[in-house]
Amino acid sequence: RWQLGSGCQHTNWLVGGCRIFDGDQPRLSADGTPVRRMLFFPTEDCEIIDTWHTTGLRGTGSHDYAVSDLFVPAPRSLSFREPPSHSGPLYALPTIALFGVAIAAVPLGIARHAIDVLVELADVTTASDSQEARGHRAMVQADVARAEALLRSGRAFLYETLEEAWQVVTAGDTLCVKQRAMLWLASTQAAIAATQAVELMFSAGGSTSVYTSSPLERCLRDIRTAGQHVCVVPSNFEMVGQALLGFDMSTSILLRLDDRSEG
Repeated sequence: RWQLGSGCQHTNWLVGGCRIFDGDQPRLSADGTPVRRMLFFPTEDCEIIDTWHTTGLRGTGSHDYAVSDLFVPAPRSLSFREPPSHSGPLYALPTIALFGVAIAAVPLGIARHAIDVLVELADVTTASDSQEARGHRAMVQADVARAEALLRSGRAFLYETLEEAWQVVTAGDTLCVKQRAMLWLASTQAAIAATQAVELMFSAGGSTSVYTSSPLERCLRDIRTAGQHVCVVPSNFEMVGQALLGFDMSTSILLRLDDRSEG
């Protein structure tokens, strides 16, 4: 049984991370660690369990899913510790490092929408304590500017760091631990900056923001939920700091899924 099966109700195939056993004993790799593989199986062979009752991101339908006594042929499995079957820079990027970039794109998009919504509302709504259009208030004007700066700076850092990683793998080199850490740092910073931008827009929207009919209400719920993902939580700052300071990262999540790195 697995959690967070985003889109599981709209797909023909699902994937689950599994430990491999020989009889009752876990199979061990050459370094003594348990062998784990990602197994792919048809969705029709799974039970989708209705668990996704959440504050935000409800549309992802990220329910639990489970299988029982299911045979999966070996060709329908993979390990991130194996070399990629295709050449090219996209396949040379470490999966765990690239995953953070993809996750960070979600809060960036939510923040962009929140700012656009507030700009539209500023022309047509009036603050409850004034007959002046909301967009004419100095605080709202400053908050829109701050939100735009937060969003663009977070996005720029993410794109810059991803471009640097792309250049490394395009040259045929492997990302080192610090370079992987920078991708997680940029992803985390982008998500946090985007969240701050949405909070500014929610506040600037005044009492209209609290209604479930308001796009800003949904933006706040969605971005708060997206920010709970392990790839973008604030505790990543500690992990990245350890990497930048030269700590031993051999057991960190940055290396947990594969060995394609240089110390």
